[in-house]
Amino acid sequence: MENDVIDLKSLSADAPLLQYNDWTNLKAKPQSRQKHNAILKDQHQSIKQHQKQLAFHRSLCKSRFVFGGNRTGKSVCGAIETVWYATGLHPFLKIEHAMDGWVVSLTRQVQRDVAQAKILQYLPPEWIVKTVMVSGSSFAPAHGVIDFILVRNVFGTVSKIGFRNCEQGRERFQGVSLDYVWFDEEPPEDIYDECLLRLLDCGGVHWVTMTPLKGRSWVYNRIYLRQEQQPDLACFWMSWDDNPYLSEDEKRFLMSNLPPEVLESRKYGRFVSAEGLVFPNFQTENIIEPFVIQNPDALYLAIDPGYRNPTGVIWLAVIGENLYAVSDYEVAGLTVAEHSRAILQRTADLGWKIKQVRILIDSAANQKTSACEISTATQYRNHGIAVDANVNKNLAQGLLEMKTLFGNAEGKRHLFVFKNCVHLIGELRGYYWGDGEQPQKINDHTIDALRYIVMDWQRANSEPVASLNTLGRAKKDLIKSLAGKRFV
Repeated sequence: MENDVIDLKSLSADAPLLQYNDWTNLKAKPQSRQKHNAILKDQHQSIKQHQKQLAFHRSLCKSRFVFGGNRTGKSVCGAIETVWYATGLHPFLKIEHAMDGWVVSLTRQVQRDVAQAKILQYLPPEWIVKTVMVSGSSFAPAHGVIDFILVRNVFGTVSKIGFRNCEQGRERFQGVSLDYVWFDEEPPEDIYDECLLRLLDCGGVHWVTMTPLKGRSWVYNRIYLRQEQQPDLACFWMSWDDNPYLSEDEKRFLMSNLPPEVLESRKYGRFVSAEGLVFPNFQTENIIEPFVIQNPDALYLAIDPGYRNPTGVIWLAVIGENLYAVSDYEVAGLTVAEHSRAILQRTADLGWKIKQVRILIDSAANQKTSACEISTATQYRNHGIAVDANVNKNLAQGLLEMKTLFGNAEGKRHLFVFKNCVHLIGELRGYYWGDGEQPQKINDHTIDALRYIVMDWQRANSEPVASLNTLGRAKKDLIKSLAGKRFV
C-alpha cells in the first residue's frame, strides 16, 4: 500500500463521520450493520493522515480539480472518493441512492496500472458483486483491463463503477446518464465535455486528479485561470511536502533524478509551460480570503484607463510590509463619468473615504485627444477623483518589484490578492512574455494598475541610495542590467 493516504479515524476532531449505525434509510442489509462498521474500521485503519486530501473529500463542489505532483496522493483521493460514492459510505456526504459512475484514464495501460489498481485496493472484496473484464480474467482482475464492477451498496441494491480510457475516442463516452466521473489525469477537452453531458440528467459531480504537464492546455485556460469566477468549482494543490509519509530521503532522491525544469510540476503540481510566464511565483498562497481592513498604513487606488480597451482599477491596502489588493474593476465601453461613479461607489462600499486614498493613473491620461479637448485625468478630477498621473512606468523595474513581492527565493510573500479580484488573478496567471523583450500586451489592465501602486509604494519606502546595503546595491545593479533583457 502507498503511504500517501489519509487517516479517517482522525476526522472526528474536525468534521465527524456520519454515524452509520444511526442511518434509517438502509432499505436492505447486504451484510449486518456490525459487518458494515467492521469493514469501515478496517479501511480506516489502513489509511494515514493527509490534510490536503481531507479538504478535497470535505468539499461539496460539483467540480473538483486536484493539481498534484508525483507521489503526492492525488490518485488516492480519486479512488477513495469513487469507492465512497459506489458503496454509499461517504464520511462527509449522505448519499441517498445507488450511484453509477465512470473512472476515466488516458490509456488502457494507465487504467490498469493506476486508477483500476487504486479502486481494487480500497474497495473491500466483500462488496464486489461482479467484475466484467475487457481482457483478462475476473478471477485476477488486477492483471487485466476491467470494463465495469458491480458494487454492493448500503441500500441493498447495486452500484456500477465503469472504466473508460481516452484511447477509445469521444464516441465511447456517449449515451448514458451518470452520477459521477473521476478523471485520472487531464483528458482531452472533447472527452471532458462529453462526460459533463453524461452528468446532466442526474445532476452529477466530477473530480479530476492530475499533474499539469501539458502547460497552457484547456485546463489551464478554462479552469486554472478562471477558477474564482466559478462558484461550484474547487481547486486543490498537493506537493511532496503535503504528504507526511513521503520520507526526506525519497524527496531527495526524486529531486536528484528530475531535471529542474520539471520540478515545479512534478513536485508542486504547478503549471509550468510557464516558460515565458512573467510571474511564475504567483501561486495560490498569494490568493487569500477577503477580510476587513482595519487601521491600514496606506490606501491606494490606481486606474489604467481604457478607450476601446477596458479600464482597469485596483484598490490596495498596505499593512506593515504587506500589500493587499482588496478589489478590482475591469469594464469596457463606458465614459469617464460612468467609470467615476462606479469607482466612487466601490470605494464607499469598502468603507474608504476617497480623500484618504492615494489615487494614481497612467501618465498617458494627461494627453488630450482629437475627440476631447479635456484630458482623461482632468475628467476624472472633475468627477471627484483626484488622480495623480506622476507614476513610474519603468516596466522592467516594476515587474521585478512585483515578482519579488509575490515570493522571494526564501519563500516570503508580501503581496496578496483577495479571492474576489477575479480579473487581476486571471491576468496574473495568464501574463506571458511575447516574442520580443516585452510581455504580451493583452489582458494586462489591472496588472498595469497594480504595477503603478507597487512602484509608488516602493518609492515612498525606499532608502537613500547612500544607505543601500549589499542586497540593495545588487538589486539596483540587476534592475539596471534588465534594460533589454527578459527575466522570469
